[in-house]
Amino acid sequence: MLVGRLLLLTGLIAFACPGIAQAQNDVPSQTSIQQEVLKTEAVRDEAMQKADMTVLNRIYADNVVIVNTRGLSLTKAQRLADFQSGDLKFLSFDQGDYSFQIYGDTVILNGRANSVVQFHGKVNRVPRQFTLTYIKLNGEWKLVAQNETLIDQPQ
Repeated sequence: MLVGRLLLLTGLIAFACPGIAQAQNDVPSQTSIQQEVLKTEAVRDEAMQKADMTVLNRIYADNVVIVNTRGLSLTKAQRLADFQSGDLKFLSFDQGDYSFQIYGDTVILNGRANSVVQFHGKVNRVPRQFTLTYIKLNGEWKLVAQNETLIDQPQ
């Protein structure tokens, strides 16, 4: 009798709330979020190397805060101007060693860059550790914060 009631109750819940199971299936997995963000990051990486202003403008959030290895805090307009003018160029590009912290529609991506970068005439060959914060807005991943730190090299 108890088993019959439980089966009936389970059936009623499933019939009355079919969206519950579907809603759980709609939640993206950690792996799929990582893949989405890495895809956006790969597109941004290519756009930075080509100084593709259209793509960079789309990926950078309007209020992005970028702190470079010199400790300068840059706005979206300043970063895009550096790419457009050629004041920021990648002479080689190498980035990886990614790790993720995922908080719903916010992803913190840490990694290492071994790229050779020319910034306002000065070439930087020192490896860098970086932290990027992406937020999913209107279905697209937007870069809202970037911080880079030089990795101390043994003498």
